[in-house]
Amino acid sequence: MWLIMRGALSAKVRKLHSTYYLPSMTPIVTVIYEDETPSAPTESDAEFRERIARELAGVERLPGTYPFTLDRSVKAYRLNSFLHRLIEPEFRRRFLADAEPLFAEAGLTAEERDLVRRRDWRALIHYGVIFFLLEKLAAVLGITNLHVYAAMRGETLEEFQKTRNVQMLYSVAGQGAQLKQ
Repeated sequence: MWLIMRGALSAKVRKLHSTYYLPSMTPIVTVIYEDETPSAPTESDAEFRERIARELAGVERLPGTYPFTLDRSVKAYRLNSFLHRLIEPEFRRRFLADAEPLFAEAGLTAEERDLVRRRDWRALIHYGVIFFLLEKLAAVLGITNLHVYAAMRGETLEEFQKTRNVQMLYSVAGQGAQLKQ
């Protein structure tokens, strides 16, 4: 998102404000930029697509980088829609009782069903699942965000927490007793 935001600005910007906080795995950052170019240069749609392709060329070769491209978005749309429905109480209840009929109703592919069954967090991201929907799935399963991060790194929670400055567990579900410690 930050790369896209920065790409929408001209080459000349002024930073007005920034903050940085690292509570656990992912930093929370606020930055305010002011675009100092009086008017944006005009380019055709074809020129714009060519420039974007040039700027993103090779990004998929960076280790651990899974760009959320239009192709990946289209491929994962069905699975992302399925996971988004976990915000619905009745859908959540049915998912926890027996996810198989829901997989069929949503028309999930065998690969998509397998990714959800195995809770392969890294593979889900690589497939194109939006991280915020992984958080929803984890919360429904009673798994904290830190359990997900540890699994993505191939570590136990204890191993992962040794690499953190703060020993804490959190989830979009809150911190109630339903979370697995």
